[in-house]
Amino acid sequence: MDKWLKSPWTLRVVSLVFAVLLYAYVSAESDVDNRAGEVPITSSDETNTVDAPVGIRIDDSKYVVSGVPEYVSMQLVGPASDVTAAIQQKNYEAYVDLTDLDTGTHTVKLHYENVSDNLQVYMQPASIEVTIQEKASQQFNVNVGYTNEDQMAAGFQVDSSTVEPQTVSIVSTQEVIDQIASVRAYVDLTDIDADINSREAPVKVYDAQGNELSVNVQPETVEVSVQVSNPSKTVPVEVKTKGQAPDDVSVASLTPDIQEVTIYAPQDTLDGINSVSTEEIDLSKVTENQTIDADLQLPDNVRSASDEQISVDIELDETSETTIENVPVTIEDLPDDQEATISDPQNEQIDVTVSGAQSEIEGLSADDITATIDGSSLEEGEQTVQIDVSGPQNIELTPSQEEATITVQSADNATSEEEEDTNTDTQTQ
Repeated sequence: MDKWLKSPWTLRVVSLVFAVLLYAYVSAESDVDNRAGEVPITSSDETNTVDAPVGIRIDDSKYVVSGVPEYVSMQLVGPASDVTAAIQQKNYEAYVDLTDLDTGTHTVKLHYENVSDNLQVYMQPASIEVTIQEKASQQFNVNVGYTNEDQMAAGFQVDSSTVEPQTVSIVSTQEVIDQIASVRAYVDLTDIDADINSREAPVKVYDAQGNELSVNVQPETVEVSVQVSNPSKTVPVEVKTKGQAPDDVSVASLTPDIQEVTIYAPQDTLDGINSVSTEEIDLSKVTENQTIDADLQLPDNVRSASDEQISVDIELDETSETTIENVPVTIEDLPDDQEATISDPQNEQIDVTVSGAQSEIEGLSADDITATIDGSSLEEGEQTVQIDVSGPQNIELTPSQEEATITVQSADNATSEEEEDTNTDTQTQ
């Protein structure tokens, strides 16, 4: 017996038996542990792979879990009837059990349930890394945001908006909540030409860089109402020109077929607009009476107009010239604390030569011409200043002199001088 036990062959046989038993034990353990490893497949077995939803078992009123995929790949192996039944019923589910774990990062195995005992299961991945954090919540105001605002119906603008409810509760980790910079419900304004009443919109949460954050929002949607308007203003049309008509003729009239247009823009833009002009019409190319189409030059921020192109009737006439005498020269915009007198031209009058279509200059008088001096920024003392002359459109004006000599003094000094003159006159008498 001792000789048999000491035999090398006996030891080899015993070692082989133990190795086989150990292999069988490990294989059995692997199969028991969720049958999540590679499994042998017989010729009668069927194999199919499905995406299984992953559940989380934890007290979700206290904790937030990250790192858990929405689905994992689950391979089902077994009789064809059982595999087919599992796929049709779709009751299978993977899950991680975190009930006994503390906050922090853990590597956990994936389990499964609702799978027939006749089937073997292999999951990929078999384990995952999860992070458990304590849950935090906070109330945030919801602001309304807009997409495609520049594609609203012509002329329309947003006046105001309301959201109901005005606040939402956001649940996540405190670290994520501290990153929240804005909470918005967006409304698409494409082609909007009327108020929006109680439109449902999802709530989006963003950090300071504009990145959307994945958090639990309650409620997930809010009702947004948007009030819109279409501000407009009717203004006259001005015809702009450049160049000069041929020497022997002048423009007698420029008559637009539309005298006024309605423009649509934000109210603050409309408040600063008093007229709309055409593109410049080149008079040097006009040799006869004709009608020209001209685009309107809409000011900045004007969204649209009732007309964006008009027709202008141009009439020519023989050029004529005459002189308008005794046109008064006046000082405009002189500050209240200054007074000014004009020493040249004498009598504070000039002559103006007018040139243009004969039908236009006939009957012109001094009342139709203005000669002015800008007094808004004059210094005290005697000085030479520009005389600005203006008159009817399409008339060329040439003043007999282009500058004037004036004396400017403070109103107080002028009053004192007048009083001294008065006293001197009285003593003389």
